Amino acid sequence: MKKKRILASLLATVMALSMLAVPVLAVGDGNIDSGDSSGDGGGMGSGTKQNYWNNEDGCRITVLKDGQKVYQMDWSNQPEAASVQASFVRKNKLNYLHGAALTPAPASNLYTSTVVPLKMPTIVGGAGGNNIDAIKRYFTDKSVIQSIAGGIGVPYDDLTGGQYKLLLEPIAYFVFKGTKYAMTATEAAEYDVLAKGQLRAWMKSLTHQNLPLSMFLEKNDTELHLEKWTGARSGKQTNANIIHYLGMGIVTFTATPPVTPATYDYEFRTGTDIIVSFPISSSSEINPDNNAYVTLNIGGETYRKSFICPAGGTQLIWIRWHTPSEPQQLTATATGAGNPVTLNINVVKLEEKTPPDPTYYDRNDDFKLSPVPDYGNNLSTTWGEWYARWIQVTATYGYWYFYYMSYEASLVVHDSSLKPDERCQTDYKMSNGQTTMKSGYAVEVSVEPLVKHSSGVADYDVTPIQNAVATFPEFGYETYDRLLEKVDARNWMFKQNPCSYYGNRIHYTPLWYPDDLEYTVPVCVFDSWTPGGQLYATVSNSLYIFDDVLNDWYIHIVDD
Repeated sequence: MKKKRILASLLATVMALSMLAVPVLAVGDGNIDSGDSSGDGGGMGSGTKQNYWNNEDGCRITVLKDGQKVYQMDWSNQPEAASVQASFVRKNKLNYLHGAALTPAPASNLYTSTVVPLKMPTIVGGAGGNNIDAIKRYFTDKSVIQSIAGGIGVPYDDLTGGQYKLLLEPIAYFVFKGTKYAMTATEAAEYDVLAKGQLRAWMKSLTHQNLPLSMFLEKNDTELHLEKWTGARSGKQTNANIIHYLGMGIVTFTATPPVTPATYDYEFRTGTDIIVSFPISSSSEINPDNNAYVTLNIGGETYRKSFICPAGGTQLIWIRWHTPSEPQQLTATATGAGNPVTLNINVVKLEEKTPPDPTYYDRNDDFKLSPVPDYGNNLSTTWGEWYARWIQVTATYGYWYFYYMSYEASLVVHDSSLKPDERCQTDYKMSNGQTTMKSGYAVEVSVEPLVKHSSGVADYDVTPIQNAVATFPEFGYETYDRLLEKVDARNWMFKQNPCSYYGNRIHYTPLWYPDDLEYTVPVCVFDSWTPGGQLYATVSNSLYIFDDVLNDWYIHIVDD
């Protein structure tokens, strides 16, 4: 049977932003993986006074254009320049692979790093390892890439246009023989060769395990002739393997295809509170003395708003409106003062494509786990409006001074979870804290999104989250979905499952779901509208499937 693709409808439903909305924040492809750095922890932090590490780390970022270095900088979460006593002339892994020699930095050239305003996640990690997903998200986050672009003087659109790459190399700051060093994994391996194994002997769990395994490529980079790491993901590594394969990640940017203009300026769901914004420009000054107004018309309803605008400026006028209960296309207009504006609006119905009730006879022998979709995140919006203040210069002369007030709204997901249904009595937690349950039982989802706004913003101007949808791995995150509903002041959960005898808010996992496999459910919360666009977020949670529900049931004779 030909599958309908839910992704397309979700993108149309969830990602339909106004022409004023902020774009999705994730950019670039992070070719980054990491191993299991846990081990004996030899000498880490609790070592001798001459050899120790206090879990300080950073990252060397080399900006490459067409494979050639154009800029290089070290980022850290804390100011290292004052404490690092020894380092090396700054190079990157490509330099060493092409034959460059390790060169101590002269005493006159003290080590420097840039303390980043947006804190990096732990990269090198200690006995607990690192969170590679958080690292990948950080170095592909739009705001981080914008910071890099601003720091090197390259326009953001150029940096992300396809010619540039970022080479990432984790840095460890540690004390060796009483001297504090800054080293990448490659530098540490090169230094250990010169030191005839002394660095490995004293700092092996850091320099030859935690640091090199904190980043490596998950796929080959043919352009740079760099290979992915296919060796052990834990344990001490050789200098040769570190130099050739480990302690690096790459962020690649793909040229953005031309954007096809959308048919509609806005797309909304039926029966939803929304904000419609009209950007109205004026070539001449319109001040309070003009007593000007604009008339807004949408869906047969008319609104009258006062209007001021500096000469050559644009004033944002918005209204809060409840969409019709039935799908339709309509136009919204703004006429009167300033240039007229017409907006095309599409109102669509959000309907659940309810999964079928799983049965004992269901099979999916060809099942392959699909990548978990990311339906996007727009966690903050900004907008503003012009105000005018009369400036009295003399007794007979004055003028109107225009000033702009900016506002902001943000979306925070306070908590989210995926857990077994309360009627599952055989779930358990593994040593890593992950929940494991048997297939055939049901799962519950809980998400707590909160919309906040800056001072000066009225509650009327910002709507809360009004919709949430979840998709499931057994359907390849396509074909079927479940809509969530708000069950209290903040919490969203599944609607009551009609297949549940007890009417629980659950989703049944299929009996055939393979063992030793994660079961991940992404949830997109959306339809929080502001004058600056829509707020939405994607959150994903996982549990682990092992065994099936049939092994919890058996037949036996009951004595009278």
